[in-house]
Amino acid sequence: MAIYFNWLKDDKLFLSSMKKMTLNIPLDTSEMEYLLSCAVIFLEEYHKDKRKNLYFEIAYFIVLKSAINNSEYEPLLDVSSNFGLYPVSNYITKNNLFTSSLSSEFSLLYQLRKFEYNSIIETYEQKKSRLELVSSDDEENCYIAPTSFGKSSLITEIIREKQFNKVAVIVPTKSLLIQTYKLIKKNLSNRKIIFHDEMYDGSDDFIAIFTQERALRLLKDDSISFDLLIIDEAHNLFNYDSRSILLTRLIRRNRKRNPKSVNYYLSPLISDSNNLKIESQQEIFERKIISNIKEADIHEYKESGEVRKYNRFLDVFFESGYSENFLSYIIENSKDKNFLYLRAPKRVEELSILLDSKLEFIGSPSLIELSDVISLNVHKDFYCVDYIKKGLVYLHGKLPDLIKEYLEFKFSKNKEVKYVVANSVILEGVNLPVDNMYIMNTNSLDAKSLTNLIGRVNRLNEVFDDKRKSLDKLMPSVHFINSEHFNRKGGNMENQIRKLKSGVFKDTLENPLLVNFDIDKMKLELEKAREGNKLEKVTILERKLNEYQEIKGREDFLIASELDNHNRVKKVLLESDILSFYFNPEKMINQLSNKVDTIDQHSTWKESHIIDKVYLFFIQDLENHIIKKDFLRLQHEKARDFYKMFTSNLHRLSLKEHISDTIKYFQSIKNLPQGREFYIGESYGEVGKMNPDGKFGKAVYLDLATKSNKELANISLVKIKIESDFVSYTLNNFVNVMHDLDLISEKEYELYIYGTTNKSNSEFVKLGFSGSLINRLDRDNQMRNLSINEHGLIEYNDDFYKYINIQDDLIKFEIGKFIDI
Repeated sequence: MAIYFNWLKDDKLFLSSMKKMTLNIPLDTSEMEYLLSCAVIFLEEYHKDKRKNLYFEIAYFIVLKSAINNSEYEPLLDVSSNFGLYPVSNYITKNNLFTSSLSSEFSLLYQLRKFEYNSIIETYEQKKSRLELVSSDDEENCYIAPTSFGKSSLITEIIREKQFNKVAVIVPTKSLLIQTYKLIKKNLSNRKIIFHDEMYDGSDDFIAIFTQERALRLLKDDSISFDLLIIDEAHNLFNYDSRSILLTRLIRRNRKRNPKSVNYYLSPLISDSNNLKIESQQEIFERKIISNIKEADIHEYKESGEVRKYNRFLDVFFESGYSENFLSYIIENSKDKNFLYLRAPKRVEELSILLDSKLEFIGSPSLIELSDVISLNVHKDFYCVDYIKKGLVYLHGKLPDLIKEYLEFKFSKNKEVKYVVANSVILEGVNLPVDNMYIMNTNSLDAKSLTNLIGRVNRLNEVFDDKRKSLDKLMPSVHFINSEHFNRKGGNMENQIRKLKSGVFKDTLENPLLVNFDIDKMKLELEKAREGNKLEKVTILERKLNEYQEIKGREDFLIASELDNHNRVKKVLLESDILSFYFNPEKMINQLSNKVDTIDQHSTWKESHIIDKVYLFFIQDLENHIIKKDFLRLQHEKARDFYKMFTSNLHRLSLKEHISDTIKYFQSIKNLPQGREFYIGESYGEVGKMNPDGKFGKAVYLDLATKSNKELANISLVKIKIESDFVSYTLNNFVNVMHDLDLISEKEYELYIYGTTNKSNSEFVKLGFSGSLINRLDRDNQMRNLSINEHGLIEYNDDFYKYINIQDDLIKFEIGKFIDI
């Protein structure tokens, strides 16, 4: 129900009082009485019709601002206790922010004790939803709640109460995988826990914490299914990308094999759980928490230097000040933990350089020590070695995972690290303690993503900190920064900010496998485009429709042929998604099926390196059918030699050694033609090659000759991550297909994937240990001091405990991901 309060702007007293509230100026007595009277009326309107949620939100805004700006906590205590926002009521009474009568206080404290769970006070909605979801007998269940509303603890409670044998928790990223593993291990230590498909040992009793890719790899064995499937960040099903399609396939496949299995979908970003339906007969039991006890304090910095604050209820911007430039504004308004958001990795680094130039040197012992650890383990020229001395780090997806995770951890734990500049890696669910946010760019952020991003500020465990004696963190600071460099000239984020007005957002369904995906709407668009003779639009829509129909046909085939052993090669090829690398998938199924029967007769097949086998089977004689240029590079012997060396280095070298090796390579080619046009990809490319038509192509190359030694070190770091991702998500996919088709031996496969045929060491690789860490532990004679118990947990002896305690902080961090020392 769309409700807007624009009409209230005509009331001068209301407008002027709300302006003062928005600007955090204390109200006088008459203004306070007037606004609180209005709040009572709004609450009465909400009480009559609970669909009018915005009436409750504006009333809550008024009483919250009264408490924070005027230290008047009685109205907030009344509203929070009467409408079930018990964490707020509990904080006010526990910290004596308002003294009520003894009888009413006793009654309230008695009520609050009933809402205590796992050492926290839940809201009324939260407790009710949790209990109903845990006790639900439905096969399909959905929990929709703002960030911080107990989704993590709900996962462990569902697993504990349901007592299913084969459980899978599906998370979208590797970072969340480790975080969730630690959570489950802490709460359910008596269960066998696995987080890699190859850790499965045939047991009928386990908890798997997987990405969708790992879950589907386990389900290649058609005798396996999950009794309980919990999908975290379930809104990812709505997207149209390969990972969303794989997630859909996982849910369909598990339901096909195990019709009585139980599914739970968890998300902060779903409007209607019916949009999750993959089959029309599904009925989803939904519990949704609408009320969010946080209300963002939204600022906008204009290029002119003008600063404004936004009131979403009145849809009005109020002037609030001036700042000379955006960097000054950022520093002047900084708090304990500041997050600066940008989209592109290169921009993240550029902003970090600018911010570093304005920040003062702190150079405390803890920051100097941290800088030394990074220098020792990464490279002395890595930008963060210097930045960290000023309390600044940056994060993006083009940093090696270990370094990204370590910097996240240090930002969380070290109070002197005040600034993090990052892109969408921050949206992947990793919990960072942020109390101030600067949004430098809103490209690719729709209203829902923007809300999710803002939800990262002031998580509830930081809000209710008894040391602070204030609830001001219920109003997280969010600053939209217009700047020519990071947004665009004359950039204006006003329209994006206004999208936050109602707090109600529709689901955008782009996944063609969902029941509510509206393909008819697209067909209607196509007809109109044809009638209007819009040829370019017609071409785009026809291509999309064909794509959608191909995907639907492929996925239906894979589910329908679940237990059918015919068409084995076709199933393996379709399962892997490698056919998307070719122009004509159907034709490629026949071509590659023929190759399966004849490839071992190739004169060099048996003695070829596994990467040469990828070329011989998937590329040779098929070059004209391949769409993806980064894969087609493997037709060149030099490219294959590079990846042979690179995959070997991944297993063998530490990150620092790998960076040094890459810098030496750059130095050797920087003045040669291949160094003047060095391929790096779109995210870091600066120049394009001239095409035969005289026009320049995409900027995907670097001129290494123009780069300083420091720049080369940081380019090396990025290059290693880019190539690691290519190996993990592309090259290994082709190797897995050859393994599934029995074209390579188990020994070849293990040596390539794990870097070792040592069974003991490969078990630790499956647990997540990097090859370089195992090599280090091997060199120091420490692998013998580790073992894996029947629950899949790593155990160690006293010798290992002594060893790890004399290692530096980064080594301790890497080991600590898997072992509690």
